[in-house]
Amino acid sequence: MEAAIYYRKEHIYNVDVDLDFKFIADDTRIMYTTAHKAITELNLWEYIKRDPGPGGFLFSKDPELKHLINKIKELGYSEHTRASFGSIMRIMQYISEYGYTTFKNHYNKYK
Repeated sequence: MEAAIYYRKEHIYNVDVDLDFKFIADDTRIMYTTAHKAITELNLWEYIKRDPGPGGFLFSKDPELKHLINKIKELGYSEHTRASFGSIMRIMQYISEYGYTTFKNHYNKYK
């Protein structure tokens, strides 16, 4: 499996390119997989780490986010509301900071 490596301060995080998120319920998994794949394909992991500014991910008018939304649609998920998109982007931001394994462990602990 191909992997991308991202650096943050003294830590190195390995973000797998083709994650399956199988621990997520089938009805919502596509939101995670398409967002992760879109961010990876567009090379936006450093961008996702940053604060999205006024309006957060929900109301941002940033062209990068519009490009990301279009890529997610192209990958097969076009049902995001502003709230679901904002929530998934915050989760992707968490993954960019702490890694997939930490997210998976945290998710499974509190689901």
